[in-house]
Parts: sequence; structure tokens; C-alpha cells
Amino acid sequence: MKNVVIAAAVAALFIGCGSSTRLVTSWRDPSVSVEEGSLNKVLFVALLKDEATRRAAEDELVARSKAQGVASYAYFGSNVEAINAPGMNDRMINDGIDGVVIMRLVDLTKEQTYVPGTAYPAYYASPYGYYGYAAPMYYNPGYVRTDVTYTIETNIYGTKQGKLVWTGTTSTVNPSDLSTTVREIMEEIHWKMVKEGFLRRPSSK
Repeated sequence: MKNVVIAAAVAALFIGCGSSTRLVTSWRDPSVSVEEGSLNKVLFVALLKDEATRRAAEDELVARSKAQGVASYAYFGSNVEAINAPGMNDRMINDGIDGVVIMRLVDLTKEQTYVPGTAYPAYYASPYGYYGYAAPMYYNPGYVRTDVTYTIETNIYGTKQGKLVWTGTTSTVNPSDLSTTVREIMEEIHWKMVKEGFLRRPSSK
């Protein structure tokens, strides 16, 4: 299957490797490989409970794609469950959609860590303390840090094949904003796809 185009939309999103996001697990259909630039159209779906966040995430995915991506809210409206309706896969094929990229939040965890304070010799604060035999210590108190980890699953389906062709789970710690998080997830996925040979460079003519 030389020209499966499902992941090409994802490939167009990447710049480098994100610092707070890492790929935890992944799986690919060994019979499928993807040539970059062979995309026709990909449907992006962000399965989020909040409608505004869902639309913002899908807009980000479409905006970062150099290909002809379409947001699911523009295709299905607010009823994203319509993707499971009978005959929907045939409808997407007829509309020129080659693949579907679905992202969903599968887990959110919070972990608290105590960060101990730091003691400084008195001479850091006063020149006179430097000469003291038992210099008093200045102390910055410790604090409790809360780290939030988001686990995101990204599935890529081929409409013509009617099946899952790639899936990966990423872990993002303390995401700064939606745009950065989406970019980092896409970067990690792209790196893995290239490494495992799922994503190929266009063949030279």
C-alpha cells in the first residue's frame, strides 16, 4: 500500500522535538507505509467534552497542517458521534477524505512533590558573617509543587482501508497552552513515524 495518505497531515505539522511531551507507546500496521506529500484530505477530531476547547484544538490541528485538513466540527457540527453512523466511512471517501486523525484525553494525573528549601551562609548576605566561626544560616523555605500530566491517545485511520493504521500515546507534563501542546504531540508522533519507517520521503523521479 504505497500511497496511504492518512498520516501525511500529521507529518506536515512538525518542527522539532517538544521538551515536555514524550511518546509512551505506539503501534503501526506493518502493511502500511506513508509517503509524505501524498495527502488529499484528512479529518481532524479532538474528542474533548468542552465544545469550545474541542473546536480550538481542531482549529490548531488544521492550521498547523500544510495539507487540506478539515475540522470535525465543520464536517459533523456539534454531533461528533455522527462519525460512527452507518455509511459514514463511504460518505467521507466520497467527500475526498483519505484519513481520520482522532485525539482524545485518556488520563489526567496530579502529583505533588516537596521541594526542599535552601540554606545560605551568612556571608552571602553580609560581609561580616564571612569571618564568623559559626556563621548563622539564612534559609529559603521549601514548597510543594504540583505537576499535572496529560495522557493523550492519537489514532490514525485510513478510510479506504477502513481500519486503524497507526496509534500512539503521549504524555505531557504541565502543558503551557493548547497550541504548544498540540505542536509537541505532533512532533513526537512524527519523529516516531519516521524512525519506524511508517513515514517515508517522496520517491525521486
